[in-house]
Amino acid sequence: MTLPVIFFIIALAVVIALVWLHHAQVIAGRLPERRPLPALTVLQAALARSAETGRPVHLSPGASTIGAGEGQRATTAELLAGLNVVRQASEQAAASGSIIKISSADAVAHLALRGAARQAYRVTGQPQAFDPRQIELWAHADPMAYAAAVAAQYRREPLEASAMIGAFGQEVLLATETGVTEQLPQILGSTHPSALAVMAVTTPHLLIGEEIFAAEAHLSSAPGPQARLRTHDTLRVAIIWLLIFAFGYGLIRAALGWPALPGW
Repeated sequence: MTLPVIFFIIALAVVIALVWLHHAQVIAGRLPERRPLPALTVLQAALARSAETGRPVHLSPGASTIGAGEGQRATTAELLAGLNVVRQASEQAAASGSIIKISSADAVAHLALRGAARQAYRVTGQPQAFDPRQIELWAHADPMAYAAAVAAQYRREPLEASAMIGAFGQEVLLATETGVTEQLPQILGSTHPSALAVMAVTTPHLLIGEEIFAAEAHLSSAPGPQARLRTHDTLRVAIIWLLIFAFGYGLIRAALGWPALPGW
């Protein structure tokens, strides 16, 4: 067994152990204080209003593709973050009688969205309220075509709000500018600087970078999302400390004659 495989197995075991530990802490009521994400409060309020106004809330996990190939901007991680947001929003919609319209830009993501929405309605005890026509495929592996389809939907149908959280690029401006013209509340989120730059000028309700991965835990009180968020935070802190240690070691090793770290 090679050294990289051993490191991978050890890292996997540590991650699993952290998830179990944090899951037990959440069940025991030991929840850390989190900073609020106002954009998600706007989304929840829009879903609540939708039950009264009858106008749908548009949900999108981004112009993402599962298993993006070399040279493609979209990442599976961002798509999964968007899927988690859609699932939690679907649960609230099912519980409150809100109307949702879910769109995607990938055929595989479309099937995943249908499964997530169906499961959300089952979990809330409203399986008969699920309508597969709520989930639509507006493009496939073409972010520009998808953004144009979103813009057309904004002009065609009155919406209560639109939440697009996932992988986007500069083409998202085509949709968000139309949303501004239609005076549509927009909740946007991405990790790409090019997308965030145009999102920031079209809406104040923004999820920046890693906030899209924390959104699931903010929308749900279930132990699973809370445990995953705490595990992410723990691993992030551990990696930061490792980077600081490696940087400090590199500064002093030459002066003290210490050997280089493996892989340097």
